[in-house]
Amino acid sequence: MEIKQLRALKAIADTGSFGEAAHQLGLTQSALSHQIRRLEEELDETLLIRARPKVYASPAGLEVLRSAQRIFGELMALESRFAKDRAGPATGTLRVAATTMSITYVLGDICEAFMDRYPGIELIFTATETADLAFKRVLTGAADVAFGPLFESHPQLTALAIGQTEHAFIVRQDHPLANHETVCHDDLLQYPIALFQPGSGTRLITDGLFGEGAAYPQILTESNDVQFLKRIVSITSATALVAVYALSDELSRERLHLLRYRDRPLLVDVGIVHKSSLLMNTLELFKALCFEIRGPRPVEMLIENAHLSRPLHAQHRSRQL
Repeated sequence: MEIKQLRALKAIADTGSFGEAAHQLGLTQSALSHQIRRLEEELDETLLIRARPKVYASPAGLEVLRSAQRIFGELMALESRFAKDRAGPATGTLRVAATTMSITYVLGDICEAFMDRYPGIELIFTATETADLAFKRVLTGAADVAFGPLFESHPQLTALAIGQTEHAFIVRQDHPLANHETVCHDDLLQYPIALFQPGSGTRLITDGLFGEGAAYPQILTESNDVQFLKRIVSITSATALVAVYALSDELSRERLHLLRYRDRPLLVDVGIVHKSSLLMNTLELFKALCFEIRGPRPVEMLIENAHLSRPLHAQHRSRQL
């Protein structure tokens, strides 16, 4: 198996045409077909479906392309690392999409570290109402990378888990439930609830817990402004489900009380996603920094360390020291 064969496979899958891919790679169509045939023979798999009007990757071909994407990314990172002294500082742009909550509490530290390391690369931010909308911007090509909860995989997207965050219910300090450390489904039904709007990651969790209709507590309000939801909880009898990384200030000032869901931990992987077909030097540098900050496994953002205002930054600094 050779890199040129993988590049040929990717070019055909991207263009949907042997002819266009051959033109893109500067090869004759017969030479390109020969490379693919040799790769299919070596793997003993059909990698491309020769259909009309477009050629597309088979399931085996998609699996090879996913592995090839990681290989291309590592090659680009190596080239950037060893060529930087000759070529000067890295330059370019990277378009980032995320919710304001994600940028404020998690992604902002990563972006700050990236800009410090690569001042020649311009980051362009787009704040979206929900993480789902951020992911859609990546799919449509309006953004290069997005950050949010990683609930399920998408055939066109590559995901990198950066952290695993726990979600907890919050109540004000004099709330009847504030005498407890955990809360169950029946307890929550007794009080109104302040919700994130549909399409947000946290709303998906609450919908999964309560379902729809009569199973839900009384809905007091819906908003994607986490500061607004925390304020509503602090002045009413409502509960709200919030990612613990967004609660450090209220905990340090003892304004709110956290309740772990009793039946099971509400843990969600969060991280970045990009189009699997996208090859960009700036993106690979950003991913490499995410790996560096994350360490060998996703950072755990749990109730036990919810007092940390910058969980990723703190754990990255502790590894450096």
